[in-house]
Amino acid sequence: MANETDLYCVPGATNFNKAYSRLHGYLAIVICIVGSATNSINITVLSRREMASPTNSILTGLAVADLLVMLEYIPYVMHMNIKIGPQVNKNTYGWAVFVYFHSIFSQTFHTISIWLAVTLAVWRYIAIAYPHKNRSLCSKRNTTVAIVSAYIICPFLCLPIYFAMNIVPNEVTSRNNSEFALDLSLPQNRTVYVLEMSKNKELVTAIMWIYSVILKLVPSIALSILSTCLISKLTTTDRRRQKLLKRSTVGPNEAEKQCLAEDSSSVRRSNRTDRTTRMLLAVLGLFLSTEVPQGLLGLVSALAPDFFKSCYSMFGDLMDVLALFTSSVNFVLYCSMSRQFRCTFARLVRRTLSTAEHSPKLTVKQEPTTQVFT
Repeated sequence: MANETDLYCVPGATNFNKAYSRLHGYLAIVICIVGSATNSINITVLSRREMASPTNSILTGLAVADLLVMLEYIPYVMHMNIKIGPQVNKNTYGWAVFVYFHSIFSQTFHTISIWLAVTLAVWRYIAIAYPHKNRSLCSKRNTTVAIVSAYIICPFLCLPIYFAMNIVPNEVTSRNNSEFALDLSLPQNRTVYVLEMSKNKELVTAIMWIYSVILKLVPSIALSILSTCLISKLTTTDRRRQKLLKRSTVGPNEAEKQCLAEDSSSVRRSNRTDRTTRMLLAVLGLFLSTEVPQGLLGLVSALAPDFFKSCYSMFGDLMDVLALFTSSVNFVLYCSMSRQFRCTFARLVRRTLSTAEHSPKLTVKQEPTTQVFT
């Protein structure tokens, strides 16, 4: 394995994998717990009535997908990376089925997140490029259809992954316990079950093409193009704002004052739009930072099938934790870049604290007292 890794991968990949695997479980647990909390807050805040908008509806759908990925990842990483009991007990048929389920479930909901991000970019581009059509094209009905479509279509896109792996039984004896029971003396033969890639190389190669191109590179290219268009529109708006400021300092005549007033009102509206667009660009940038490397590595795996086992898998845990991290920091972006989100979140916190303070007083019952006079 080491020779294959040296041939297909960067030097030191095996040593890096061994060193990082000791930290991955605990790092992923922390990120998943924090990310589950922040995504739950995102869902609570963004689904408030005062926050209702097509953009926030998409962000809510994205937060739901990210939350499900993190909640499911917790038992998986505890099973795979945190040693709780004898290693042989982690290779039962039931656990093998769970790992099989995890590989499909996590990829499905992560794909939902990606395509919701693409939908978000499209919706935002329409809002700033065609504001007169925004209300009709990005209506509540169309937004709901787009979100539901992502949740329905993406599982079918990820269905080929089901055929890429097989649950394989291995006979383990006291003489041949290998990595399944390093610290256990087996009194008798045992059968352990592991998840392995299919032996059909043509099938695996086809699935790698679907994974890298359809699930990773196509949405990444779409996000890149849309992000470039959004940045271009922001640049144009900034130039218009600077031009307006220069005109206002020259001292306009009466004929120009009304025009400047209208332009100033338009610029104030565009300022709010620009702040929202910049926040969404940060979200899209986080997606691209993790999806592009995975897509490129998947593409290399499709071109050179041995690359997946000897190199891609060496960095699989690291790419997982980076994807989890990017899905957990959206709360920080929303708080730092959206005043409406901060205010709504603050009101919810105050209301929760106020309810917690008053509820004990409401539940305390006055006990009757009996006075005895002698």
